[in-house]
Amino acid sequence: MAKNTNKRIPVKWIRDGAKSAYEKQGVCYICGKSEDLELHHTHSITLLLERWVEEKGYDISTDDAVLEIRDEFIQTHHHQIYEAVYTLCNHHHVKLHSVYGKAPPLATAIKQGDWIEKQRQKAITGGGDTERVSTGSFSEFY
Repeated sequence: MAKNTNKRIPVKWIRDGAKSAYEKQGVCYICGKSEDLELHHTHSITLLLERWVEEKGYDISTDDAVLEIRDEFIQTHHHQIYEAVYTLCNHHHVKLHSVYGKAPPLATAIKQGDWIEKQRQKAITGGGDTERVSTGSFSEFY
């Protein structure tokens, strides 16, 4: 196996290519707060990339190799990258990852969406924890 000559983590090249088309909302989907907003993909881009590269037999051990497949990956996973995404405040983003883990398995995407919808309903009806509590930074997950 060739030595990994990437200067960057491959998924960062993918995110760089995709981020100009992200539609980050101005408020948290759950609670409506407008501070500390972050995007949450219900399908981990890292796990999608790893699975896809393995299925295709692609070598992404160099930055150039990642750049060669980036557009194909983004096109193939358009739904997961751009549509199965929620804008969440840091509080709710961290809370979601405390339930599903740092890198939630791809099979939990629907469950994550259901969890987000339940939290939203709690916030709307006043039946849930909508107070902003400092739970740390999402960066602790990366």
